Amino acid sequence: MKKRYDVIGVEDLIMDLAFQIDHLPATDGFSRILDYCWQSGGNAASAIVALARLGATCGMIGTAGDDAYGEFCVRDLAYHGVDTSHIKRHPGNTTLCVCLAEESTQGRSFLGLRGTPADMTPQEADESYVAQARAVHLSCIPSSAQQFVLDFARRNNLLVSLDAGAYSPAGAALARQADLLVMAEQFYQGLFGRDENYEKNCLRLANDGGHKAVVVTLGSRGCVGSDGEKAFTLGAFSGHKIVDTTGAGDVFHGGFLYAYLYRYMDPQWGYTLQDCARFASAVSYLNCLTLGGRTGIPTLEMTERFLRDGTVLEGDIPARKQHYRQAVFQ
Repeated sequence: MKKRYDVIGVEDLIMDLAFQIDHLPATDGFSRILDYCWQSGGNAASAIVALARLGATCGMIGTAGDDAYGEFCVRDLAYHGVDTSHIKRHPGNTTLCVCLAEESTQGRSFLGLRGTPADMTPQEADESYVAQARAVHLSCIPSSAQQFVLDFARRNNLLVSLDAGAYSPAGAALARQADLLVMAEQFYQGLFGRDENYEKNCLRLANDGGHKAVVVTLGSRGCVGSDGEKAFTLGAFSGHKIVDTTGAGDVFHGGFLYAYLYRYMDPQWGYTLQDCARFASAVSYLNCLTLGGRTGIPTLEMTERFLRDGTVLEGDIPARKQHYRQAVFQ
């Protein structure tokens, strides 16, 4: 059966307000705001946006409040061509996150305000919708709808991709069920402590867990991964000014899943898992050159040009910057 969607994501939506600042102020202190933007966020949701920006067909299952932020989050997915027919709007507030990108350290900090809780039920997740996808992509925050989608995917041989960010026992249980497990260093440390033999542990995890791919992202130190047969270590890109690393991992997931579906699984490309990771690293790196988790996500053309000769194309990024400065008020 021909699938309607490449990937369907599962996650509740988040509203981001991002500031680029010179430094974090001390108590009673002051720091300058250098730039700002409104954006929608979320681990799985931003990965889905990255996939759509690269040219994949995508849908999203999740919830959002009935406030202006929820309206914007849904519109932002649609702005990128993501199907939003299975986003549930509920009475209450959408989760808000203030993201602070610090110029002096290239670090980031977050302030969160949880929205009105509203769990999407398995019935609302709609298995007939999920069945139309080649793959599902999940965040590491468990919900009944997420487990329903995961169970359905496993029974029906859909590829399961997991964003393993912050470690928790519930997240570890989800990780054991994923085909593609891409983890942040914090999640890796939850499994292996301070053991920095990344290749050995990724190889062992892929073998023991039956994963098709295991990758740990290490920020400016690159990433390490394995398919269960061999492991690789890949350095990070450099040479341009990093503005904001918010969403770097989310966008890496989107880029990795795109490369896996479109190139690794298509023999004519001859892609290895390391090639998928390099592609994902380029997508993530280019996004980090602009404030916010989504403004700088590159198109396929921009990504391929950068991988070919290191050129950073401007493309439609200036227009996207303007869009995200005012989008929530439009």
